[in-house]
Order: sequence, then structure tokens, then C-alpha cells
Amino acid sequence: MNPVGALRRLFAQAPEESLLQTGGDGELIIARARIILTGSLLALAGLAYLRTPESAQSRIHLAGGLLAVPLSLLIFLMIRRAHYRWWMGLTTTLFDVTMVSAALSAFLIAGNPHAALNSQMVFPLYFLALSATTIRLDHRACAIAGLAAVVQYAAIVLIAQSVWDMNAPQYAPFTYGTFDIGSQGGRIVILGAMGWLGTLVNLRMQKPHILSAADSLTGMMNRRTFEERWQGEVARSRRYGRPISIAAIDIDYFKQFNDTYGHAAGDAALQSVGRVLRSRIRAGDFAARMGGEEFVVALPETNSVNAVAMAEHLRKAIAETPIRVAGHRGSANVTISIGVASWPEHGEEITRLLERADNRLYEAKLAGRDQVRGPGGTGGGAETTRPHSMTRVKPV
Repeated sequence: MNPVGALRRLFAQAPEESLLQTGGDGELIIARARIILTGSLLALAGLAYLRTPESAQSRIHLAGGLLAVPLSLLIFLMIRRAHYRWWMGLTTTLFDVTMVSAALSAFLIAGNPHAALNSQMVFPLYFLALSATTIRLDHRACAIAGLAAVVQYAAIVLIAQSVWDMNAPQYAPFTYGTFDIGSQGGRIVILGAMGWLGTLVNLRMQKPHILSAADSLTGMMNRRTFEERWQGEVARSRRYGRPISIAAIDIDYFKQFNDTYGHAAGDAALQSVGRVLRSRIRAGDFAARMGGEEFVVALPETNSVNAVAMAEHLRKAIAETPIRVAGHRGSANVTISIGVASWPEHGEEITRLLERADNRLYEAKLAGRDQVRGPGGTGGGAETTRPHSMTRVKPV
């Protein structure tokens, strides 16, 4: 087995989209805990500085706390306000580890290498940062945290050993302990082992979450997961006055498709529609299978004009996507009808958006299917019914 290739696949393999809401919730928990931790450390550093203002260590702890607390508050506000994406968790993971390394490096800058390598207060924060990564449900965050901790702390050890003779007599009585390369090597190995173990644990934790959060046939979010994330997006839109839209989608004549080609072909059609929806929506949007042949796409920070345009883009993409049908020469196609609802342009109660989108989907069905119906009756697509067009077989 090629270890380089395995690592490349590990970092390239993003968690399932259905885990995003849970990962975002975990990120908020970490953000709150970061504020509490840095605030507590700042309070302790302030007390230590008042007792011994001449101590370089107390000044470094105080400066670190004064820097860490506002940064922690800023990260919390950004995570709370933004639409959570996986890169945010990777960034904050790297931030946490780097802040610990920066605190240790400050001792080197102050000319106190023994405190940098034998600190009983700062070094254990590495373990806290590494442990927190599992809450994000992103194995890459665990791997990045472990790798960053190993590289950064190894660099601190190397610099300290190269610049100072730390076991020289002038450092007696060695308040922070002497330098021992074996002990420092052991610390580096433990950091790497924690990162690797966290990665494995995270991969194991993802499996039950995926099974409970995803639709088994299409791999999309299921209804429960969608509704949980949707409620969070609705609350965010109301809090910050941002537009939000939703598109209710239904495959046209799906029962006829099943009767003509069989249930295996029907499953293939559902999977095809799911793939198109997942691949064509933007970062920040999310889609789910609500049951049967019904799907839904949420479009945060999207007004009605852009939402209808996006829905029309999805309608065309699905109509143009061939579906392989076992036992038939050639491929089949399906079409979809879409109802769009948006807030706040048309004064809709934000909690009723999904219901309003369903009503407009019904209007699209009555108007002939294979079209989009949005606020004010806007939309596109076919204006007349073509009962058999979506199940026709095209020769290869």
C-alpha cells in the first residue's frame, strides 16, 4: 500500500454533505468553548501578572490572552453568521493548534526556551485542540490538526536546541526542568498518535450519522436532516434580514415511468435526479429527497428572480440527462415540475415557505408539467402537457 497515495485520498475525501449540519453545530460548540477557555486563561494570566508583573512568563500569558479572546469572539460571530462549510472547520482547527504553538514560540522570543519546551500550562492545550476536532465530524480536520501540531512543535524543539545550550550550568536551578531529547521526541510522537487516532475515530463516527441523515437510495439528505438544517437557515435569514428561497420538485409521470420500465429503472431515475441536483446547486445551497419522487432544494441568500433562474437551470439539466434503462436499447429521460417560494420579496411568512412552494408545484403540474412556477406566477419550461415525452426511449 502506498502511504503517500493513502494520505492523498484521505485529505481529498470530503465528508458526506448530510453531515454538514451536524458539523456546523459542533463548530458552534467549539467556538463557544473557545471563548470560555480563552477568557478563563486570560483571567488567570491577569491574576498572575498582578502578583508578579516583572515575570516574563506572566507577561507572555497575559499578551496571549489579550490576543486570543478577541480572535475567539470574532470566529464565533463569523461561524454563527455564515453558512457553514467544511473549509471553516479546517481553518479553525489550524487556528487552534497554531495559537498553542504561537504561545510556546513567545517563550523562545523572550529568551526562555525551558518554558517553551517544558510548559505545564500551555503544552496540554495541544491535546484539547486535538480532542475538539472529533466534534466537527470531519476526519480531515483531525489529520490536519495532528500534522500541524507535530510539525510546529518539532520546529520549536529544533530551534530551541539549535540556539540554546539548555543544560548549561547558568540555567540552574532549572525551574522549568532540563532539556531531554527523548522526552521531547516522545511528546512529538504522542501528538502524532492523537491526530491519527482522532482521524480513525472520526471516520467511525461518520458512519452512523450518515446512515441516519442520508437517503439510502440517492445519498442525499433525508427529510429529517433537511428540516433541521432548513430551520437553522430560516432563523439566520430572519435574524440578519437576508433573502432565502426554496424549490419544491416532483418528477413528472413517475408512476407511468415505473409501469413502463420497472422499479429498477425508477430507482435509476431517482438516483439520476439526485446526482444532477447535487452537482448543479451552488456551495451553500442544499438539497434533499423528501420521499417518493419528491425533492427539495434550499437556496439561502437568494431572491425570487435568482431562485426561479436556478430552478429553470435545474429543470433543463434534468430533462437533458439520459437515464440508462436495463433491458432496453437506448436511454430514457424524465422531466420535473418545480414550485419556488421566496422571502421576503412577496411578504410570505417565512415559516410557510415550504408549504407555499408545494402550492406552486401543484400549479406547475396543473399548467402542464415540465415547468417552473415562482412568486407572481413566474416561471419557464413547457407550457403544454407532453404526456409521453419524459419516458420516450432514444436510440443509442
